[in-house]
Amino acid sequence: MTNRRLPPTALEELRRNLGRLKLNAMLQALDDALEQAHALEQGYGTFLAGLVDKEVLAVTEAGGRRRIDQAHFPATKTFELFDWGFQRGLNVQLVKDLMGLDFIRQGRPVLMLGKPGTGKSHMGIALGHLAAHAGYRVRYFEAAKLLPLLYASLADGTTDRLVRGLARLDLLIIDDLRAMPTRPEYPSLLYEVVEARHGRRSTLVSSNLSVKEWGATLGNPTLLASLVDRLMERAHVINIKRGRSYRTHGPDAPPISEHPDGLGAEPAPTDLLDD
Repeated sequence: MTNRRLPPTALEELRRNLGRLKLNAMLQALDDALEQAHALEQGYGTFLAGLVDKEVLAVTEAGGRRRIDQAHFPATKTFELFDWGFQRGLNVQLVKDLMGLDFIRQGRPVLMLGKPGTGKSHMGIALGHLAAHAGYRVRYFEAAKLLPLLYASLADGTTDRLVRGLARLDLLIIDDLRAMPTRPEYPSLLYEVVEARHGRRSTLVSSNLSVKEWGATLGNPTLLASLVDRLMERAHVINIKRGRSYRTHGPDAPPISEHPDGLGAEPAPTDLLDD
């Protein structure tokens, strides 16, 4: 800093004050920053701005890690680990557009439809990771765990509180809506969650069922039709009509010659949105 160094007493006082304020990243970077400032003859403003940047970066990274922990993702899946060339039926441009996270800022739903193993969960979790790092509140649920959780809340009268909490999330990921043991209350509980978020917050739902099968699977087709109507409004839809399972056809899968009968053939086209 124009060839002037801090006196030792001032430097020690600065260290103590940074510690008292819990500005740990600035404290850790202080000595190197001072040496760099002296070597480059930086002004005080440039020196201070660089030091503050270290603290901001550390706080941002810590916040991202905290939000990822709070999201309860089942695994770490990012787009850096995603095989973009594997799924020929994937609308890659749409997925990359979603990575900009405008859909969260706009409160728009996302539907990911396709057979098991086509990358729906990977893409959903990866979008959740991006959102958490960007400062959004995210929560991940498997549908088979969210619905029993909502049902259990009926017993102690906490359903409204649980739905309000889910409604405040910036991104709610409901993964793997599929055939499962069901209860008559499931459709109305799921509808409550979707309705509470409709038009305000982004909900991402993935399913290996066509939407016309949701009502038959969970019961109450009329109510499920209303739920789908809300999810489809302004929605981004990733509909992998002709998809290969990464688990059975990916690079780590057994050779096709060793597949059980029925797994070696390419899947037939399906229209998962047909209702």
